[in-house]
Amino acid sequence: MENKKILKKALLLSSLILAGCSKNNEIQANKETDEVVIEHEPKKVEEIKENQQIDILMIGDILVHEPVYKSGFQNDGTLNYDHFFKNISEDLDEAEIKIVNQETILGGSELGFSSYPCFNSPQEIGDSEAKAGFNVILHATNHAMDKGYTAIEKTIDFWKDNYPDITMLGLNQSEEEQNSIHIYEQDDFKIALLNYTYGTNGINLPKDKPYLVNLLDEQKVTTDIIKAKNMADFVIVMPHWGTEYQYVPDDLQKRYTELFSNLGVDLVIGTHPHVLENIEVITNDEGHDMLVYYSLGNYVSGQTEKDRVVGGMAKVSIEKDYKTNESYITEYELDPIVTQQGEYTTYKLEDYSDELASENTIKNKSGCSDFNMQYINSLCSEILGNSFDQTEEKVKVKLR
Repeated sequence: MENKKILKKALLLSSLILAGCSKNNEIQANKETDEVVIEHEPKKVEEIKENQQIDILMIGDILVHEPVYKSGFQNDGTLNYDHFFKNISEDLDEAEIKIVNQETILGGSELGFSSYPCFNSPQEIGDSEAKAGFNVILHATNHAMDKGYTAIEKTIDFWKDNYPDITMLGLNQSEEEQNSIHIYEQDDFKIALLNYTYGTNGINLPKDKPYLVNLLDEQKVTTDIIKAKNMADFVIVMPHWGTEYQYVPDDLQKRYTELFSNLGVDLVIGTHPHVLENIEVITNDEGHDMLVYYSLGNYVSGQTEKDRVVGGMAKVSIEKDYKTNESYITEYELDPIVTQQGEYTTYKLEDYSDELASENTIKNKSGCSDFNMQYINSLCSEILGNSFDQTEEKVKVKLR
């Protein structure tokens, strides 16, 4: 009798297994009743990720005139440029994507340092940018070819050899590199980063290396953006464009702004004019919004005009909604910044004062004796319009 019970139990268990019981089902035999009990694990509910936010910070031109590179000369013969960024360290700590426009080529000491019109800058500036926390460096500028192919090669090698985790954009060692799209990814939130310049001051690219510098070309830009839209959730374009010392966008900026908008770009942050320009939200025919900072101006330079020591720091918060798979800007800001010439460091306007302005050596230059807080605030109001809050001394807009 006992053998029959054992056989009955074995047959029942076998039939259940052959019937394809789920791995999530646990089969147990009740020793007292000889009944077979199948316990089902509760189905796991697929968790939906919470919205993911990424904060972006970008500063404008690191324009290295002679007094700027000399400001880093140390008594022991070394070079150090940490002073450029010491007053924005807390802002950098708060952002995930930190972008700087390295206006001048970092060819290093072997090529000899030089200033306007053909710049070559210390690589130690790149060391300080990395130390400050910048993880995206822009090199597509009109000064990229100032010292020819050799300086570009040295600049690319500097970043690749010393800081392989930092994204360097705008210069390329091959056509394959130029055609690749750089993606910043955080928790399945993908942001595409693109950088171009309008030109290279009339210095032609080598005929056998047309890929060296990313140039604004409608066909190339269109191809890249379409590719980026297919690869990423959010697309940022950082063009080197516009007319120097002009506070409003020129025809080239307007033409490319329309192209970027029609292609579905999400954010544009421009450089090159060496002065601030306005901020605008553009909506295309499909209802897609694109935020444009036309120019952030200089972050640090040796230029001797008072409006060129006033620039901007862009801050943009973006978010991905995993329920809808949409990505969008939730808030944007522009903090005006002031270069303290003589010391060659930079302050946020909210941290600046008339006392600091009185110590700024820009006041010693022709036409700059009235450089003070009133002048700076008036200039920002003129350029940025009603969006500039003189009380907070910044532009800050919440969209969601």
